[in-house]
Amino acid sequence: MLRDHWYIACRSPQLGSGPVARTVLGEPLVIFRGKDGKAAALIDRCAHRNLALSRGKVTDDGLRCAYHGWTWGSDGHCTNIPSACDPSACQAIRVKSYPVKEQQGFIWVWMAREGKSEPTHDPSHFPWLGEPGWRYFVMERVFEANAFHCVENFLDVPHTAHVHRGLFRGEESKEIEIEVTSGEDWIEAEFLGEERMDSWIGKLLVPDGSSIRHVDRFQLPYVTRVDYRMSETRQYVVMSQCTPEAEDRTRVFTYLGFRFEPFGGLIRLIFQPFAGAILNQDVEVLRQQTEDLKRTGALQILGLLS
Repeated sequence: MLRDHWYIACRSPQLGSGPVARTVLGEPLVIFRGKDGKAAALIDRCAHRNLALSRGKVTDDGLRCAYHGWTWGSDGHCTNIPSACDPSACQAIRVKSYPVKEQQGFIWVWMAREGKSEPTHDPSHFPWLGEPGWRYFVMERVFEANAFHCVENFLDVPHTAHVHRGLFRGEESKEIEIEVTSGEDWIEAEFLGEERMDSWIGKLLVPDGSSIRHVDRFQLPYVTRVDYRMSETRQYVVMSQCTPEAEDRTRVFTYLGFRFEPFGGLIRLIFQPFAGAILNQDVEVLRQQTEDLKRTGALQILGLLS
């Protein structure tokens, strides 16, 4: 699992007056808002008797443990020990804290390598979120799968004709060219000469005879983006941010932004349940892959090069 990167812990609306428990890269975290309203992240383990801090309560002094009332500030320092005779006893005590950034309605946590702590770059941005003419929705799923397998699935065109047959693609096949470009931490493929998908959703979203620009992108650590553009007022983007919880468990936040003027509201009524059904099929096939790998042994990949 890759460190020195930002990962989404939760969405802003999920963080109310109480703490939220999350696991990121195998580390149990507790996310909460301090008195100033800013999001904070600590190790989800009280240093006193090891109860999860996510079982506690947010107070003006910080996050109070439910066991003995030890309280922790947003920076991880202990702010109160109710049973201590000397109030200053807590000043030198702290738990691990994590850099946090709230952006575009998501709570991001910086997961550093051991010995490092400060972020070296900002979190990714979801394209066109809040831009005029654009609508969006967010889907959150937990995959019982390795983050690499999730990324591979989200950018894997051939599987859509089998796992999503009838919903996303039909049985048709056509040879097309792909133009690949890359940078320091990303690689993308543009599909040249792609035609409308032979499915009901393809017919709904893509007018007959439209020119389609389809680009798939992978970016570190575990980020995928799929763009379809038919015209300035008819396009959509699917961007998935994968947060590994364990080697075989990944929490995925999928943003789907779209512009279909003047029918954006109507398109959403159809697009959102359709996209959810597609994602649920991927959740299931990756669960099966993980189950089978545990039974059959280590991953072995066979590909075809032309």
